[in-house]
Amino acid sequence: MIHIIAMARAIAFITIGVLLANIIVETGILARFGVLTAGICRISNLSHRSVLSLLTCIMSSTSGKSMLAEFYNRGEVGRTETVLTVVMSTFPVVVGESLFRVHAPIAIGLLGPAVGGTYVALTLFAAFIQTLGALIASRVLLSRTRSDVVAEPSKQEPIALNWQIIKKGAEQAYPTLRKIVPILLVSMLTIEALLNLGLGVYIAQAFSPILNLLGLPGDVIYALIAQFLHFSAGYAAIHTMLLEGVVTEKQAILTLLIGSMVVITMIYVKYSFSMYVSLFGRLGFTITAIHYLSSMIAKIITIAVVVVWY
Repeated sequence: MIHIIAMARAIAFITIGVLLANIIVETGILARFGVLTAGICRISNLSHRSVLSLLTCIMSSTSGKSMLAEFYNRGEVGRTETVLTVVMSTFPVVVGESLFRVHAPIAIGLLGPAVGGTYVALTLFAAFIQTLGALIASRVLLSRTRSDVVAEPSKQEPIALNWQIIKKGAEQAYPTLRKIVPILLVSMLTIEALLNLGLGVYIAQAFSPILNLLGLPGDVIYALIAQFLHFSAGYAAIHTMLLEGVVTEKQAILTLLIGSMVVITMIYVKYSFSMYVSLFGRLGFTITAIHYLSSMIAKIITIAVVVVWY
């Protein structure tokens, strides 16, 4: 059965992001935000619209990316910049939306500061690798003139926010939402049907060769399957294995990192793919592939660090 709450949340946050983007444009506040985001623009070569959506991702990943999609669909942000902004949002999203609000308290509470705290730090490290890689790429691929967006104070338009502005922004957002929401619903329902046929278990089992390569005991596959069901179930399974001496602390951390690769894969299959395609159209396929690949590379680098240094 489709997760109604998850679908409702996705639609709600997408609606908020698209509405915000249109209302912000109509208010004329972008010029003022340009002053606030100028430093990030200079460092990254991103436009202030992309930086604004990047900062919004700290509060809500879906809203921030929906805002970026609206700027992209308006032709105000290019393809390359859009892709790089999505990848660059990884660290802000992990810090602001998922890790410290949900994952970190449960991981440290169940696994203790040694295993849980190390895993949280390594998760931050992997996210930082992705953001840093996108930042370096933006410095190379994007023209410096893209960040030259800050208007002189004398040229700034006055900020206006009233019912007419909100109404106009909503009218501008409606055609986008009318196109996005049906695509999101259809794709999420289709993927949910595939998962109900057992696709998720096969995804978890596909990571078993990595377990063998790292010399981890075969029992940890159950932790991966548990983590596929819910990350907290995976943490609980590792907690039990630590108590029973099935795995060492290093093996537990490696299993958690591989499990996070399973969770990331499930997120992309279940939610991200549908969201990106509905928001960005054909570019959504490219964004999904690049963002997922960068996530896997970052995790592999992190696993290599644990193998060598822990």
